[in-house]
Amino acid sequence: MPSTSEARYFDVLTLPRVPVTFGSALIGRAAYALVFLPLLYAVTDATGSIAQAGAAIALYGAGASFLAPARAWFIDRFGARRILTILVVLFATAISAVAVATLFSAGGILLLALSAVAGVVAPPLGPTMRVAWPSLVPEGELLKRAMSLDAVVEELLYLAGPAVAGVALTVASPGAVLLGPAVLVLVGGLLFVSTSAVGEMGTRTRAGTSGRGQRPLILERRFLAIVLPVLIAGGLSGAVGVAVPDILAGDGGATAAGVALGCFAGGSAIGGLIFGRLRLSASPFRQLAALTLLMASVLMGLAIFSGAVAVVVILVVAGLFLSPIMIVGYMTAGTMGGEHRQNSATTWVNTGHNLGSAAGSALIGVGLQLAGAPPAIVWSIAGAALLLLVAGALNAGRDEAVA
Repeated sequence: MPSTSEARYFDVLTLPRVPVTFGSALIGRAAYALVFLPLLYAVTDATGSIAQAGAAIALYGAGASFLAPARAWFIDRFGARRILTILVVLFATAISAVAVATLFSAGGILLLALSAVAGVVAPPLGPTMRVAWPSLVPEGELLKRAMSLDAVVEELLYLAGPAVAGVALTVASPGAVLLGPAVLVLVGGLLFVSTSAVGEMGTRTRAGTSGRGQRPLILERRFLAIVLPVLIAGGLSGAVGVAVPDILAGDGGATAAGVALGCFAGGSAIGGLIFGRLRLSASPFRQLAALTLLMASVLMGLAIFSGAVAVVVILVVAGLFLSPIMIVGYMTAGTMGGEHRQNSATTWVNTGHNLGSAAGSALIGVGLQLAGAPPAIVWSIAGAALLLLVAGALNAGRDEAVA
């Protein structure tokens, strides 16, 4: 095998246990990229109300995002294999129940309740896979390539998922299409939890300290300093998703906005691949701060330029920094969580991004309504800079150089 510094992404996939572990996790994770569109249409068709469909999506998303740290705590406390198996089965059952209920035109209250349950029990396959990587790829540079590959593939899943779901909806009813994610998460999830990498997580958790008496990770200053740049990146991404359609309303409309946002995701995937090949000596926080500052600086261009071509270029360049931010965040959090809080640590990074995205979307919507796109974008960038200063203050005197 090539030396660590010369290794390719393909070399990561040829390591023992990686194809089965990573492949099965991806099958299960694909369900999340496919579920939103059929869920929206299925509830709309069953109830005749787009408002109730939006509420179902919101309840599902809130449960999946806000309760992620609680699910991670259970995994760290009671073992990954046991808790993930329960969550996978419950999630597949809940999504199947929503699908069947919509096929029989069930009432809105039942569909809202089932959607909320599905979000509550959503299994954290992505965060758990990121915890599994160090046991599969022990070398430093190879681990970085593995985490980069993971981030890029996840980006591509969410890029392709809606398109695949849209094609499926042209040949089948939304309720029937919704059964697809249920099957994927059940098959992929159960195969994933049966792998030795997940089994070893349970062994480490039970053998190590339980973490009782310790403060939650998110209350530790140094850990919060790592999560804040990820939250900022999520906020900027959420703001972009709302602002770009408004900016391009008179220059290509929804089609141009869709292409531009797709290019943002594509830029993120490319950035992850490039970043995985770099060897950096700066501390994790300094890497996060620099990447976040660069992303925000590039996005400031949206306050100046409004043409479709200019917006696409800006989003591609800004997207280059998104996946690297997530990669550094996941790798650093996993180390800071220790043996008994790894799932909690990586899940907080994911949750930070999701919370930031939700907040960024909501706040820039208000800004667009009050003052229009350029001022709203400037306000968003200013808010990002302020939060980055807070992160710097929290991290002051705590930097450790990366070996």
